Amino acid sequence: MPRRLVSAALLACVPGMAPASDLAPDLAGGLRACRTLTAAAARLACYDALPAGAATLTFSGHGSHITPGFQIDQPQRLRFENTDAVMVIYLLDAAGAVVQNLHQGGVGTGAFLIDEPGQYRVQINATGGWRIWLETPEPPG
Repeated sequence: MPRRLVSAALLACVPGMAPASDLAPDLAGGLRACRTLTAAAARLACYDALPAGAATLTFSGHGSHITPGFQIDQPQRLRFENTDAVMVIYLLDAAGAVVQNLHQGGVGTGAFLIDEPGQYRVQINATGGWRIWLETPEPPG
């Protein structure tokens, strides 16, 4: 099975992770389209054509939460979306120390580049709904 398909399947099935519908929009739509194909060869070709690296680690919820730990091996952009008045985010290292304190006042989105490889968790304190995900940044140039 192609590596990117395995990653997407794992993200869709691991407890505490977002379902496939919360993956990057291009990947979620691509997965839905591929599932509709009945011919095995066409379905496989469709999955193989999905963009590499599009699967994102995604968490969503309401109110306060601490995510499970996750490992990054290269820089990742931590993206966050708030659907209510206040959202305070703490990026925590493996020891639980605050690496970065982030805020989103009001409905909207924000981002922070995690440039050091390592083990992290995210603590979210929000007055309403939220979503957090990781993206591999585009290479410069």
